[in-house]
Amino acid sequence: MRSFEYFEPASIEEACDLLQRYGEDARPLAGGTALIIWMRQRLLNPKVLVSLARIPGFENIRFDPKRGLLIGAGARHRDVELDASVRQHYPLLHETFRKVAQPRIRNMATVGGNLCQGDPLTDPGASLLALDASVTLQSANGKRSLALEAFFIDYYETALRSGELLTEVHVPPPAPGLSWAHIKFTPRSVEDFATVGVAVAMQHEGEICKDIRVALNAAGPKIFRARKAERTLRGEKITATSIREMAEIAASESDPIEDNRGSAEYKREMVKVMVRRAAAQALGRL
Repeated sequence: MRSFEYFEPASIEEACDLLQRYGEDARPLAGGTALIIWMRQRLLNPKVLVSLARIPGFENIRFDPKRGLLIGAGARHRDVELDASVRQHYPLLHETFRKVAQPRIRNMATVGGNLCQGDPLTDPGASLLALDASVTLQSANGKRSLALEAFFIDYYETALRSGELLTEVHVPPPAPGLSWAHIKFTPRSVEDFATVGVAVAMQHEGEICKDIRVALNAAGPKIFRARKAERTLRGEKITATSIREMAEIAASESDPIEDNRGSAEYKREMVKVMVRRAAAQALGRL
């Protein structure tokens, strides 16, 4: 690891000023579970680290029935997992975050750091997409809000601009009668990255699917929603045949990377299986 300058700003504004001043030479440091590894491997060699540890309230989690859930970017995965309002109003997030890696990682890794990494294998992004989450991005020039779906661009690439900091994740108020499921297949242990991960959020009226969101991780170069698959079921009668068709279309939308967890063809087949299982779990909660 190469030497670097280290700053501990006391506010978001001060952090943004530092990031703007040093540009591409600077990196924000939150939990550090990914950044430090990359630096040790010399995949990243920043000259400046801007620690976010001293910023007041950066880790806060707040719920309001009208506004929804606001997750500070500095919140640890474990904070989200154990938060009472998340458990009560967003059980999909509780279920997802409790399955990330293992407690030592969850006690360090931050929500903002996970999303800004842009790693398509990680789990939280898919469930946040299924709940229609957005992010707040701040720089020395001001703030902007962006749908999380638009934030993910490509493999390890996000819409975060130079000098910009992700400060907050917003999840809309929970829809009435929402059913959900999050499942993933891990080839070696529960701590491993998913071979394929699926998050489903669904509403229905009788046997008719009123709305559905299907989000996938580890099934392409970015975390994404299978929108074509969603359209096949939205507004239609929920049957085994319609769910199977939705799963097959979700697989066709996938573009998985071949790695030590399986071939691209194998992962597409896994998408079919996992989407069917996730839909069945969600229906079981109606």
